[in-house]
Amino acid sequence: MRQPPQKTRSRHWIAGLCLSLALSAGAGELRADELEVVIEGVSEPVLGNVKAQVEPFRFTGIGRLSARRLEKLRREAETKAALALRPYGYYQPRIEARVEEQAERSWRLVVNIAKGPPVLVAAARVELEGPGAEIDSLRAWRGKWPLTAGAVLDQPVWAAEKRRSLELAEENGYLLADFRAHEIRLDLEKNEAWLDLVLDTGPQAVMGEVTFHQNAVNPYILENLPRFRPGEPYDAWIMERFRIDLWQAGYFQNIEIIEDRQLEETPPRVDLDIHLEPRPPNLYQGSVGIGSDTGARVQFRWQRYLLSKRGDTFELSTGWQDHNNEYFVRSQYRVPRDTPNRQFWIAEALLKRENESVRIRAEFDDDITYTLGSVDIGDNSLRIGRLRIQDHDRGYRQWFETLFAQYLYETLDYGPLIVDALSEEVNLPANAEILGRTSQTVSVGVEYEMPFTRGQGFETVGDRVRGWAFASSEALGSDTDFIQAYLSGRINRRVGDNWRVLARAEIGWTNARINTIEVNPEGQSLQLSLTELPNLYRFKAGGSTSVRGYGYETLSNNNIGSNNVITASLEAEYRIFDKWSVAGFFDVGNAFNDWDRIDLKKGVGVGVRWYTIAGALRVDIAKGLDLPGKPWRIHFTIGASVL
Repeated sequence: MRQPPQKTRSRHWIAGLCLSLALSAGAGELRADELEVVIEGVSEPVLGNVKAQVEPFRFTGIGRLSARRLEKLRREAETKAALALRPYGYYQPRIEARVEEQAERSWRLVVNIAKGPPVLVAAARVELEGPGAEIDSLRAWRGKWPLTAGAVLDQPVWAAEKRRSLELAEENGYLLADFRAHEIRLDLEKNEAWLDLVLDTGPQAVMGEVTFHQNAVNPYILENLPRFRPGEPYDAWIMERFRIDLWQAGYFQNIEIIEDRQLEETPPRVDLDIHLEPRPPNLYQGSVGIGSDTGARVQFRWQRYLLSKRGDTFELSTGWQDHNNEYFVRSQYRVPRDTPNRQFWIAEALLKRENESVRIRAEFDDDITYTLGSVDIGDNSLRIGRLRIQDHDRGYRQWFETLFAQYLYETLDYGPLIVDALSEEVNLPANAEILGRTSQTVSVGVEYEMPFTRGQGFETVGDRVRGWAFASSEALGSDTDFIQAYLSGRINRRVGDNWRVLARAEIGWTNARINTIEVNPEGQSLQLSLTELPNLYRFKAGGSTSVRGYGYETLSNNNIGSNNVITASLEAEYRIFDKWSVAGFFDVGNAFNDWDRIDLKKGVGVGVRWYTIAGALRVDIAKGLDLPGKPWRIHFTIGASVL
């Protein structure tokens, strides 16, 4: 009764074994045929499009290419190649495809293309209509239209230019922009094309209501953050700046801005629905670096956000650098004010220590210097004030205005070397007590800054203006009277695709008293010019961001700072690769006490820039033209601002 099932199982096992053996024995016969596709006669970008159409003839798994199949592939390759040429203006090509056997079951499909005469643009009508027809960016787009009479018809360019025009319209708030006409008419007998493109911008959209969804800070803190008001024109760049401003406010880690476009309204309106998630309250940052100016340096910073719903923040930082063995501890506190525009109360405390060498020149025009010793400088300051941020030029620019009062307690302790040198050579004059003194200064003033940048890396353009004026008076409790004013400007502009020009200048003036002490090193009678201006406010020049070719902050009276400064620089930069460029520059300037003896120093050089995700790496080699022997000096910085 059980024998038949046993026989059935045996037959199944034998059949399976036979199949396995057969498959194993024929495994070498089951590999797929190989087909290589070669395109001849065209180059990029046409070659890329032909490859995309023809090269998908690839086989995986088990596949055989019969003569019939190969012939079909050959004909299809000729047809597809002809179609791939048309977007680039070639409608009458001569195409020959052939199949070559390379080895057993290995084939090559060679497609040889003669493009033939191209279709040329006979005429192009490109017009702008609507309220936005006169905006600068669209007019510039129209003025640079590439497919003019005589150009080869290039449909990818046609499509890209159409997309670009719509992008420009939307960036300027014309969200309903569309083409009233967009047509290419061909005459293949004459190989000519007529282009007709008319863009109607439609009405300009305006900004609507802004709704914030958050509970981290009081509502008034965010009300003045947008650079726009309801009813003002929609602007894509201002919208992007709004995202950045929300991030830089320091309160939120996740920011979602939903544009609710009410385009059927008159005028079209864009409402914003903003969802904000609070950031973690503490941020710790540390950095270690090296530069030709500072030498080795290290810094640590702790920031405490959202101390309360008033949006107040606190920062504590400390750092050290090898230059002058300088270290500091700084704390800052900022809290927004409930005002119709963006304002903050600010407070800053600073403790700073450094040691500087004191040098004197043999003659004013002589570059021989004597090192008389060093001075230990201690600065302790407290600054309080009000910061106001003002929007200008429809929010494209912002003024940062700070009104402040500052208290400074400073100690100057000149080392024994200089005291000994003076004591042995001369009788100290009555005003020699300035060599070792403490002073306190109370000053009030105003500071302005207006930065503006667009783009990244080599593409960055913009400018920056900064200035201040403040005064110290004995009537306020200061040990000395003085007034200081300062103004600086930087500009960065592109010239063509691969050139850009960078220019900067600064001028500073102070009327602090100047004391002169006579010293006699090596039997020479020399004068040591010392300003009563506190060290924290003194001007110095020289270094990678000042006058290159000279040491960092070495251009000043006696190497310890001066009342006044003038510097200027002009630099031309040329891009050689995507993220690499070379530069040539000329710098001039000095810091000085006496306007009758300015003695501007000059430096020239060349450099290399590498634009990385962490910022620009700049390496310059510069020659100080007013130094003995005109030596070369290397300057390098990492992450330096392009402005």
